[in-house]
Amino acid sequence: WDASENSDFSTGEPWLSVNKNHNEINVETQNGDSNSILNYFRSMVKLRKDNDVLIYGDYELLAAENPDIYAYVRTLNNEKVLVILNFKDHDSSIELPEIGIINETMINNYSTVEISKNNIQLKPYQAVLFKLN
Repeated sequence: WDASENSDFSTGEPWLSVNKNHNEINVETQNGDSNSILNYFRSMVKLRKDNDVLIYGDYELLAAENPDIYAYVRTLNNEKVLVILNFKDHDSSIELPEIGIINETMINNYSTVEISKNNIQLKPYQAVLFKLN
């Protein structure tokens, strides 16, 4: 949980050892970092909870032949969300007509995303959700 001895799990000898990196990687540290994985996960949970389209929307797979990127659209009533995920350790790009109707970025695990016409370039392991018009 924090940088204290045994990461504040136990005052005694824990039956499982605490990770050696618990001084740097723990809930207390991540709580204070707006860009931490913990806070990103919280943002994703809130985004899903606040957008029924992500839970109940119809699913349409896009560009199934792309070996690097998993892309799909979720549609509910008049709402559409484009989800684009790069599962590779290198930059990858994809061309989709849906990119031309992006309205806003809902969440992005990088600070930017490269978009030109109907093409999008993603950084390694980048995940972006867009509202579509």
